[in-house]
Amino acid sequence: MSVMEWPLILIIVFASSTGDVLCAKGMSQGGELEVRLSKIGSLFCYIITRRMVILGGTCYAVAFFSMLALLSIAPLSIAVPATALSFVLDTIGARFLLHEHVPWKRWIGVLCVTAGVILTVKSGGGVAPTP
Repeated sequence: MSVMEWPLILIIVFASSTGDVLCAKGMSQGGELEVRLSKIGSLFCYIITRRMVILGGTCYAVAFFSMLALLSIAPLSIAVPATALSFVLDTIGARFLLHEHVPWKRWIGVLCVTAGVILTVKSGGGVAPTP
């Protein structure tokens, strides 16, 4: 892995997970949405008036552009699995920031994702992208 891959992976993981937690918190504060084509305008207003959702969207944008940068220097077969660590942070954020109940089977799944990321990144043998 190149020197820039890990910082980009960490930016993607933290920005994506922060976006997930902020959007979940922001969208849960206004009650359930009624999603219908006839109410698309009110749905749009509902979303853009939520500060946490806007901040979450900004975090998603940071993650997206960081992912583009990562894909320019790392093989897809390493970049995407490594960013799966966001599932780990999402679960931690859901439990400790959003106070959701996370059953033990889901924690085992988080451990499996972590093991999969480690296996993928440590497997080596990746081919560098062609210029």
